[in-house]
Amino acid sequence: MSARQPRFNQHTLIDTTPLPSSIPAVQELGASSAPLLSASFAIGARCKAYNDDYMQCKTEANGRGEESCLREGRKVTRCAGSV
Repeated sequence: MSARQPRFNQHTLIDTTPLPSSIPAVQELGASSAPLLSASFAIGARCKAYNDDYMQCKTEANGRGEESCLREGRKVTRCAGSV
């Protein structure tokens, strides 16, 4: 079990564990589903290679957890933010 104590807000769990340095830092998009849905075709066309890498990682991980695909997921988020 983890040695850190979780901090709870009334609605949100805040995980204070820092990410490993091997995972590139990226800011969250901060957009709701409506603008993301309207931009989805442009995001899909521009970020296809990153999306494919992420989905391949998820398929190969075969349910072993999300940590192994964080790097690819962050690349997808960074690309979507550039659109």
